[in-house]
Parts: sequence; C-alpha cells; structure tokens
Amino acid sequence: MLKLQQPLDDIEAMGGLLPPFPKVILQLLDLLRDEEASMDMLARLVRHDPVISGNVLGIANHIRRLHAQSDLADPYAAASLIGINRLRKIVVTVGMNRFMGRGIGGDFFFHHSCAVAITSQEIGLMCDVSCDEAYISGILHDVGQLCFHVINESAFAQAYHQASMDGRLLERESELFGADHCEVGAKLAEFWYLPDNVVSAIRTHHDVTAPEGNLQAVVCLGETLARALDMPPSPKNRVLSINQPAVDMLGIQWDSPEMLDCFGRCRARFLQGAGC
Repeated sequence: MLKLQQPLDDIEAMGGLLPPFPKVILQLLDLLRDEEASMDMLARLVRHDPVISGNVLGIANHIRRLHAQSDLADPYAAASLIGINRLRKIVVTVGMNRFMGRGIGGDFFFHHSCAVAITSQEIGLMCDVSCDEAYISGILHDVGQLCFHVINESAFAQAYHQASMDGRLLERESELFGADHCEVGAKLAEFWYLPDNVVSAIRTHHDVTAPEGNLQAVVCLGETLARALDMPPSPKNRVLSINQPAVDMLGIQWDSPEMLDCFGRCRARFLQGAGC
C-alpha cells in the first residue's frame, strides 16, 4: 500500500493498485477520435461483451415492444436501432460501473459520476460541445478519488466529511496525499492514454478561473449543477461557489427557459436510469 504524501511521479504505482481500466472503454475512446468510425466497428465491441450486449438488446427491445414489434436477438441490429450515440453511452457506463463497482468509493461515487456525466452532456448540447466528450469527461471527472480510497480509505473519508462543511476538499487532499484528486485524476487519464481534452476537463473541473475551452467549462458547471439538483440525494451536495468565467464563456443564463428545460431533462434522465 502506498504511503501518504505520495508524489505524482508514482502515478504508475497508483494506477497499478486500481482495477484494470476497461479495455472496451479505451477502444471506444479511440473510435471517438476517429471520424471514420462506423456503427459496425462499435457493434463489434458490443458483441464481445455480454453485459453490454444485454443492455443494448434490452433498450432496443423495449422500443420495439412499444410499437408491438417482435424482440431482436442480434446485438448489431439492436445497436443500429438505438443509434450510435446511445450505444457509446452504454459502453462507457457499463465499463465504468465494472471499473468502479469493486467496493471502491461506494454507490455515491458511481451515481455522482453518472449525474455529472448527464449534466455535462445536457449543458454541452446547449453549447455546441461534443456529447460524447462531455459525457465521458463527466463520468471520469472524480476518478482521482479512487486512488485516495485505495491509499487510505479512512483518512480520505474523514477529509471528505470535513470538506463537506467548509468546501476545502482539494486543500485537505493535498495535505494528506501530496496532490488533489483533480491532479491525480488527470495523471491517471494520461496514464490510460485518454484524449487530451478529457484529461484537461478532469484536471480543471473544480477551477474557478477561466476554463481552457468549452468542454472544460461544461464539465466544471456540470459538477456544480449535479450538486445543485441534489443528484444523487445527499447532504454532501453543497454548492459553495460557481465558476463565473465558465458561465460567461458558454453564455449561460440560469433563469432562461432553455436552462429550466435542461434542469428537467437532467432530473428525468437521472431518475429514469437510476444514475446513468
């Protein structure tokens, strides 16, 4: 087990303590960067994973039953029916559930990650940001906290509880571990060869200064919105500040009809999917 005050130079050792990052997500991320990626390429990933295949078939057959049509048994036909964007989200969500569902961090961690994925994607839809990158960055935004659970779960839990009262989570993490979860998460993302834009969004999701770009602004505000909407419900969901430069960059008006609709979609999606 790693000791406290672990420098970021040992990120490979940290990564080695975590469950292997799902290969299917790395393959998917490669496809997302390939503009020529086809449904056939994504469907082949689905066929090789029974859990993902089951999710895809379940959603597709639910749609067909609404129209009094017979069930499908072919994952490719099912994937074609639900569409490439929904297929990508299923692959990422199932993969992250498998990665984080090893008793590390508990249910709140996973459902909070899903909530931020949803809010980031919904804000991104309004601001011409890639839906896929917003969703993936949102679901991965707190991945650095997994390391702290592995290094010293009780110390991190205490720091997290104290920070829920005063908002000093990043400072407490740095004091305990030599770095905060944003820094560690970004290093982990680099270690896993994730796209630079995703790495940057993970690194800056708690920033209060001007974001590097629209994706970073979206994920920063997605984190805030998930807590403001109390998704998932928890006394931990306190909003002590908001990144105003991110608001200005995206041109968001919180009281506009568009944002009120966004709030409703976020709540509905979270409740419908019990997280994602």
